[in-house]
Amino acid sequence: MMYKNISKSLAIFLSVVILTAVLSGCGSNKAADETAAVSSSSASTGSKEVEKAATEPVTIRWVRAANEQDPAKDRILIELQKKTNTKLDIVTFPWDQFPNKQNIMMASGEQIDILNCDAGKTLNEWVKNGLVLAYDDYLKDGKYPYVSSVINADVYKLLKVNGKAYYKPIGLCPQQWAYIIRQDWLDNLGMKVPTNIDELYQVIKAFKENDPDKNGKNDTYGWFAMENGKVDPADVFQFINRAFAVNAGSGKWVEKADGTVTRWEVSDGAKEATRFVNKIVNEGLINKDWLSLKFDSAQGPESDAFAQGKYGIALTSIPNVFVDKLKKINPNAKVAAFAPINGVNGVPANGGHTGGYWWGNVIPSTSKNPEKAIELMDYTLSQEGRELTEFGIKGVHFTEFKEENGGRVYYINKAECDKDWDTKKNGYLYPLTWGAMNYHEYAYIPIKEHNFNYDEAFKDVRSWLPDDMATGQFADWQANNAKYAIASPLTNVVDDSVLGDANKLLSIFAEGYLKAVVGNSNDFDKAWGEMVDKWLKAGGDQVIKNGNDFYKASK
Repeated sequence: MMYKNISKSLAIFLSVVILTAVLSGCGSNKAADETAAVSSSSASTGSKEVEKAATEPVTIRWVRAANEQDPAKDRILIELQKKTNTKLDIVTFPWDQFPNKQNIMMASGEQIDILNCDAGKTLNEWVKNGLVLAYDDYLKDGKYPYVSSVINADVYKLLKVNGKAYYKPIGLCPQQWAYIIRQDWLDNLGMKVPTNIDELYQVIKAFKENDPDKNGKNDTYGWFAMENGKVDPADVFQFINRAFAVNAGSGKWVEKADGTVTRWEVSDGAKEATRFVNKIVNEGLINKDWLSLKFDSAQGPESDAFAQGKYGIALTSIPNVFVDKLKKINPNAKVAAFAPINGVNGVPANGGHTGGYWWGNVIPSTSKNPEKAIELMDYTLSQEGRELTEFGIKGVHFTEFKEENGGRVYYINKAECDKDWDTKKNGYLYPLTWGAMNYHEYAYIPIKEHNFNYDEAFKDVRSWLPDDMATGQFADWQANNAKYAIASPLTNVVDDSVLGDANKLLSIFAEGYLKAVVGNSNDFDKAWGEMVDKWLKAGGDQVIKNGNDFYKASK
């Protein structure tokens, strides 16, 4: 704006000078020299102002959930801003408030440069109403190759709306989350790591009833859950659910024996998985306060309870944090990786697979600096940007790294990390490693190294581990877990006819699921049947029909 005003003033000034010269005939050389000097001075001033404007940091207003880092004080964010010539203004809300808050901000036309959100029905509405910009319009001539490689990947092609990419998925390695189990408890009880659902039941029962820690007290749980705050109540039992269906979960699709598909919520597998949960709840094998305990996305309370010996099977993406806390309290404790179990009726052992992303970045149409926002995202996907946003600044947060088995081992300076984030809560991995521009913890996706072919790079994920994780069984955590990542049918479909009224259907399922779980086992079939009937009549039957049409056409 400043440059435009200066240019306009200069043009007016020159016009006046020229007009005066024409009216007065040929002016003297002295007058011409004076005019040239003034013009040169004005142009020089304008040039300096333009140069100043070009070097000043560009403000990027970024809206996301649960941020705890201060861009003005956090040394990693300060370095990120320096590298990208940006000034971050991070607007954040708690997880449980974020969906409503983001909708209000978008509807009111508030200025936002980057918004983290889910794909699906809400995003489709934003696209329809012109509230978000298409990335495609900014990626011509090879600009921002990292972002381009992500949004145009085959794994994400069904996320496009009307052939355009409005959504940049946040890359998620499917092997992030898995289970660990107290090996010393198993040893005390003369048991082995379960390999099927029957063995799992026996271990859960023994962990509750047979004093696995040998302290003479009845103070352990067979299964530990924190339900409060979960949108999908079945999610806390995902390990159990996947023994009855591949990649089970609300909103997921299940292929039936006849080659058609149905939604997991109303599948036979979901019913039997829920019956199993109903059984362990009614037998008191789960912590009694599971419905009131608030789920914590950073896994702080879960890791604390695990360390205190309250339960012996934990779902985590940060096993080192769980083990470190446990060892401080009980140095003799032993922990083993707990692989997915073989399922019933031929269901293979499988782990979670979201289609390669969790959350994503959109550019609202109110953005003042869409290209700069994309440039920022592009940098975080590079090797240098990934290292900075995962382990911090070399010589500060880590001393060095060494190449090992195709990956890297980083030597962490814990004292410096303690200064910049809550390491007791997040471990020695920078909190914005996940859910920011990227997600894959302890890993790097080598996009450039695979000539910007994201699909190929995704298959070649490199482990980047802190030194305390690079020893023992957890050094191969991601590689081992990746073996069990199996995608469900219709992964990443965002077509409205296939999604249906997602919120309404989830609400019906959640209510009916909890009634079936906590109710008397004799009434289970009735409670489940009522939920299924209500779900189908609320539009679920049409969703399943449309899903089958889409599935058949996409084969």
